[in-house]
Amino acid sequence: MENELLQLTVIAVVLAPITAALVQAIKSATGLDAKKNTLVSLLIGIVLAGLWALTFGHVDQIGPYLMAGLLSGLSASGLYDLTKKGEEQ
Repeated sequence: MENELLQLTVIAVVLAPITAALVQAIKSATGLDAKKNTLVSLLIGIVLAGLWALTFGHVDQIGPYLMAGLLSGLSASGLYDLTKKGEEQ
């Protein structure tokens, strides 16, 4: 179980900058407003994770992959941090 959670976290971390870059490209091309930014980030993250699962033959685990995509989208929109910040001393 721990290996699967670690794998999904790694997938979310890898997809987050890709998701953010795609959202930024869409924002600059279409003039997307801030209210729709989070929704577009979530959708792009979920689609990318679904494509990842299909590409690497993990169709039986599509649910957890879509959850990783959700985390990726939340991270790309700034609503969730996938990396831990160092403790302040």
